[in-house]
Formats: sequence, C-alpha cells, structure tokens
Amino acid sequence: MKFKTVREGEQAVVFNHLGQGELLVGPQRIFLFRKRLQFLDLCTANQYQYLVVKDKDGRVTHRPGPCSMFCNPLEHESIYVKDGTQIDANHVVVVYKKRSDQVVERRVIDGPTVFMPEAEEWLHEFKWHGPDYSNEGRMVPGSWTFSQLPVIPDHFYYNIGEVRTIDDTMITVKLMIFYELKDIIKMLETTHDPMADMINGVCADVIAFAGKLTYEEFLRQTQKLSTLETFPQLLQRAERIGYDINKVVYRGYHATKQLQSMHDDAIQSRTQLRITGEVHEQQQRLKDFVLSREQARTQQKQDMERSKQQHNQKLEELQQEHELKLTELRHQAELQKEDIESKARLEIEKAKDDHAASYLKNLQDLGVDMTRYLVSQQPAPIDQEIRVNRTT
Repeated sequence: MKFKTVREGEQAVVFNHLGQGELLVGPQRIFLFRKRLQFLDLCTANQYQYLVVKDKDGRVTHRPGPCSMFCNPLEHESIYVKDGTQIDANHVVVVYKKRSDQVVERRVIDGPTVFMPEAEEWLHEFKWHGPDYSNEGRMVPGSWTFSQLPVIPDHFYYNIGEVRTIDDTMITVKLMIFYELKDIIKMLETTHDPMADMINGVCADVIAFAGKLTYEEFLRQTQKLSTLETFPQLLQRAERIGYDINKVVYRGYHATKQLQSMHDDAIQSRTQLRITGEVHEQQQRLKDFVLSREQARTQQKQDMERSKQQHNQKLEELQQEHELKLTELRHQAELQKEDIESKARLEIEKAKDDHAASYLKNLQDLGVDMTRYLVSQQPAPIDQEIRVNRTT
C-alpha cells in the first residue's frame, strides 16, 4: 500500500489484481492497494516524422508530425516514430495505395518535398544493375537499390567484353552512355531494370558492329562508336522503356596482352618509319632552304653590284656633265670679261680722244698753231748711229 503521483503531462494505467486496467491522466495522486501502476511512454514526432500506431484490433494508422501520443497498452499494440521520406529535387517516388475495394492505385510524387505515407501506402523499391566501384565499367545485378527515382540526365560506364571481330580477335570495348528518363509510367510498366535493358541493347550493337570488321578495320573506324547511328537496338530499346539516349562516348578498348604487344610493336614500327620519313623530309627541306637562301643571297649580291655600278656610272655622268657646265660657264665668263674689257678700252680710248680733241680745240681757240704743235709732239727722227766696239 502506497501513494503514487501522476504528474501533469503524464499518463499511466492502473491494473488491479484481476488484470483490469484504468487510464489515469495527470495531474493526480492515487492510493495503490493490490494494484500496479504503469506509466505510459510518450512518443513524439517532429515536422519531418510521423507516428505509426498499431491498435490491439490490428488496425494501423499513421499520424503525421508534429504530434505526440501516449502508448496505451489497453488500446495499442505499439507506437513508434518513423522519418518521412525527404524527396530531393529532380527526384520522384512511386507510391502504391490499396483502396477499400482491394484495388491498388499508383501515383508519382515529385520532389522537393517531405512525403509521409498513409497506413495503406507503400513506396516502390527499385533494384537495378549498379556500378561496381572496385571495377569501373562493370555493372552488378541488383546492386543499386533505392526508392527515390532520379529524373535528371545521367550516365554510366560500361565495358563490353569478349567482342569478336571477323578475324577472331577478342577485344573489350569501353563506352560511356548518357541517358535521360522521359516517361516514368512507361518505364514502370515495361521494365523492372532499365540499366539491364540498355546494357543488353548496347552489347548487341557493339557485337554487330565489330563482327563485320577486321581488327585493323575496327581500329580505323572506332570514331563511329561515338555516333548514335551505330546503336539502333539501344535507341529502340530505350525508347520502348521511356528513356532517351543523349550520347554514347567511345572511351577506348582492351585486347589480350599478346595482341596488344603485337599492336604496340606495329604502332612503334609505323611511328619510327613515319618519324624517319619526316626527319628525311625535314633534312631535304633544310637543304632546299639553304640552297634557296644562297641563291637569293647571290642574286642579292649581283643586284647590289649592279646597282653600285649603275650608281658609279651615274655619278661619272653627273660629274662630266657638271664639268662641262663649269667649262661652259668659264668660257662664257671669259667672253663676257673680254667683251667688257674691250668695251672699257674702247670707252677709255674714246674718252682720251674726246679729251684730246677738246684740248686741241681749246688750244686752237687760244690761237695756237696746231700744225706746229702736233709736229712738236712727234718724236725726233733718228739721224745718228752710235757704235760701241769692245776690244779684248
């Protein structure tokens, strides 16, 4: 016998000795005699969670948060908290719901959002081929399990092994495939593993492509493995399951070690021959260049010598022409000088004559006998001869 207190915000169930229970909601104080008190657990869900309530009669209900509820053993089998499905952007979830008429309906919920299913709903779980992270290019069945379906463009790597050419050469072709989901409903209704369907389609196309070519022809036509026209079965299968193939990229190939060694040797030989030819061609081009430069230099020297001779000849001609002009100018100057001197002498003589005539006229005017005066001005005639004899 004792007293028990149920605080405010708490709940409890009191069982008597007959197993009958009574719910107590606090706050209250109770006296226990041949009774047992059991406090109830409070289950709380935030805005991203919900409560899963399983009743004694088997019914299950979901209560989205934020909410709280006491697990009453008189009514509930269990109550527990579950996280809602946080759907990312560019992702969807496929939800199935069983109606009261036993018909199952399907709906697609786009992200971003938080999805809290009802008790009659469940999510579609996808289980596809996924990449083997320890071996790039290998896809493992069932390794990619998820409930949020990505709807953005994506890609995957895949290596197609045991591809046989027409000359029985075994190679492994490495590809990268870019795809995009276009029709979710068509995908859900036509396939359970789109990755497997696309892998099968691309394998068929590559095997058909290589089966018509020899190994050397295959190496020369590998650029075709990056065009969509080479993959008709892949495109057809992808369209049938609601996908679009945006691009296929050829990433190279693998061969057996022996074949690869032979191919490397052949490549090395061809490369060496090409390098030798290029070196020889470069040497010939260098010789041609040196010869052409020497010819150009010789021609340039000849042109310079010719120009120099023409320049000297032109200078000589100009010098001769200049000397001729100077001679002509000197001659003209002498002639002008003589002419001037002659004119000056004549003018002087004329001036003397004019002066003499004026003088004589003045003498005449003075009464001087001009005849006697003129005779007196003449030198005396020679009438004597003096001889000097030198005696030895």
